[in-house]
Amino acid sequence: MSPESQKELLEQIKALKKQIKELNREKETLSSNISRLQGSVAQYNMYLSKAPAILFQIAPDGATAFVNKAVEQITGYSPEELLGKNWWEIFYPGELYCQVEALFDKFSEQKDVSQYLMSLQAKDGTLRHILWTSYNLWDAKGNLVEINGVGVQLLLDFQDTELAKTLKELSRVYDSYKTIMDNATIWIDLLDEKGNVVFWNRAAERISGYSREEVLGHNKIWEWLYPDKEYREEIFAKAMAIIRGEVVENLETVITTKDGKKRVISWHSNNLKDETGKIIGSIAIGADITDLKKIEEQLRLANKMQGLGRLAGGIAHDFNNILSIIKGYTDIILENIPYDSPIREDLLEISEASERGAQLTRQLLAFSKRQVLERISLDLNETITSMERMLRRIIGEDIELILNLEKDLPPIYADPSQIEQVIFNLVVNAREAMPNGGTLTISTSLTRIDYSYIREHPYAKPGDYVLLAVSDTGVGMSPEVKEKIFEPFFSTKEEGIGFGLSMVYGIVSQHNGYIWVYSEPGMGTTFKIYLPLSGEPAEKRKPKKESWEIPVGKESIVLVEDERAVRALAVRILRQLGYRVFEAPEPEDALLILEKYPEEIDLLITDVIMPRMSGMELVEKAKKIRPQLKVLFISGYPLDHINNHRILKLEENLLEKPFSARSLAQKVRKILDQ
Repeated sequence: MSPESQKELLEQIKALKKQIKELNREKETLSSNISRLQGSVAQYNMYLSKAPAILFQIAPDGATAFVNKAVEQITGYSPEELLGKNWWEIFYPGELYCQVEALFDKFSEQKDVSQYLMSLQAKDGTLRHILWTSYNLWDAKGNLVEINGVGVQLLLDFQDTELAKTLKELSRVYDSYKTIMDNATIWIDLLDEKGNVVFWNRAAERISGYSREEVLGHNKIWEWLYPDKEYREEIFAKAMAIIRGEVVENLETVITTKDGKKRVISWHSNNLKDETGKIIGSIAIGADITDLKKIEEQLRLANKMQGLGRLAGGIAHDFNNILSIIKGYTDIILENIPYDSPIREDLLEISEASERGAQLTRQLLAFSKRQVLERISLDLNETITSMERMLRRIIGEDIELILNLEKDLPPIYADPSQIEQVIFNLVVNAREAMPNGGTLTISTSLTRIDYSYIREHPYAKPGDYVLLAVSDTGVGMSPEVKEKIFEPFFSTKEEGIGFGLSMVYGIVSQHNGYIWVYSEPGMGTTFKIYLPLSGEPAEKRKPKKESWEIPVGKESIVLVEDERAVRALAVRILRQLGYRVFEAPEPEDALLILEKYPEEIDLLITDVIMPRMSGMELVEKAKKIRPQLKVLFISGYPLDHINNHRILKLEENLLEKPFSARSLAQKVRKILDQ
């Protein structure tokens, strides 16, 4: 190697050593700086961990990127529980989320620094009132990149300030208000200006079936509650009108609950405004009036049936008077013409027609609950089994009859013939509902009506009853038909006169029982009849003896009847039978005869209902004048006055209109011979 090359190499080595020496000095400086930086970081981390404020970093999608340990002391959540989780969903559930929406409206102003007061929900469910200061980063396009900030819990840092006291009072009021709202028995919800649910109380959960978690933060509940699109749009438009300023009171809507049931809700709604007067949503208060609607409907139907009953009873009363005249004079003529008279057959046709008319009035009286009942302590099971053979003939071979009768069934207090009529009419109705055959089931059982049942049927009285149920597998009934089935003259068949079920209704009601029908198209029909217990051992039914004898007499009778033609007919029949008869168009005339006539008067015959004085009042006054006077009532309407006073045994002292000459003669003779 040349001397020059060696010299150059030595110079390079010398320069390299110098560089190494400088690098070592820089390394020492860097190491010192790193140590100082590590100390600063440790100190910074110590400050972060011990800082009484929450330091945070949140991504635009709400994910928590950083939060210090102070968050655990203030909220109960550890940083590990929050990292990666949605900050807003954790701290602002339910109605608290409306604060977040308002915050993002402020962020749209793109301020780098924002300050706001928000109440968050801690891990234990209580509220914390935090003053937040956020330092927001934006990209070149104006999009929010991240939210950094500090949160100070005011009640911890400023216990003695007026602001802290105010916030504490506001917190107490809010908690009380929330408790009241949640424990209210009526539905309360809050909506934002777009119709999204921001509050949903427990009553709303109970009535609708939808939980808060299912409904908060969106408006899907409209589709769930109102599945019919046209109806939903109508109700939603009304809700939006409320937000615009309209006040709604007593708006009734029909909702569909989560389990598919229909409920009627009465709404009172108004809009909500912030401190500037801006409308921010609405509050709706809903009362579930489904049960009330049922009661109103039952009341309406009961009043309707009561009105129809009064009308039917009035028609029967007037019709009975007319039939009494027709039948009475027809019988008189038949008694006085030869058997070979050419008009005899015509008169018999008239008499038969009057009998059919009398049957019609009896059906009207059954519906209007004006019949004379001959009640005994009746074994219902025995009544049904005694009718079984006849019922099987009625329904035919294509319908199966099943008797499901409870053993040791207690007796009911009822008229046997009327209960038979009820069973007969229900079986005929069931047969008509099964033109292609089916199954007819008659059941009896001992049951109890309690107050839960009365909520559905408010006219019922609690207690023990015998339940008679008649079920078929027929065509069923629509709601429109079911509403009218007990009305007289209503029939689904063109040739029907519509008295079968109206008679059933009247008979059951007159026995202080209840009847309800359950039916749907294609699902068959069940009639349930509740009859009061007798409380006495069952009696045997006494067969009636019918006599064709027309007895006569010579006693003195006072006849009181305000209907002239009926009075004239009765007077004529009685005088032909040999009695001495005093006519009295008015009760006052009868009292005058009883006072002034010196000889004995044996019998008072009076109508029950008269314009100025009832038959009962007349009898009470007549008995004071002549205590031994015997009495016969004649009536077609009404009989409840006699039943209420319990003065006489109806079957012995009452003659129903229309009456024949034979029935009048027999009844008069029977009372006079007592």
